[in-house]
Amino acid sequence: MKVDMIKLPGGVFTPADETAVEQLTAVKNNEHYTVDIKLNHNYKLLQKIHVFFKFCAQHYYGDKDVTADQIKLTKDKLTMAAGYVNQVFLPDGKRFELYAKSISYAKMKPEERSEFYEKIVSAALRNVFHTADENMLNKLMGFF
Repeated sequence: MKVDMIKLPGGVFTPADETAVEQLTAVKNNEHYTVDIKLNHNYKLLQKIHVFFKFCAQHYYGDKDVTADQIKLTKDKLTMAAGYVNQVFLPDGKRFELYAKSISYAKMKPEERSEFYEKIVSAALRNVFHTADENMLNKLMGFF
């Protein structure tokens, strides 16, 4: 199980977000666990991106309480609409399917990140918000 945690003063770890809280409900209290700690690069940026995709999903589904699956689907659709796709040929060799490319924000150069954000915001305006409204553009760009 992978759970995002934040270390607080005194060596205490706490869940980083609502998803982490939900994941930890499956873990029993007073049991022994081995934990492998990996430092996330640009964690604050990663949080902003997740909030952006959740905001888009909430608008798209018209519901404040969107599920993790709905957020992932929204993220994948916007990533594909922004042009970040993998083309996979089917076994018959005649057809292919497109899948959202896995994006590693930490491995992107600043100019690549900037280009990705512009494309993903444009995709959100076209496919989720259906508007060219400058106020919405500013709100979406404000996430980054």
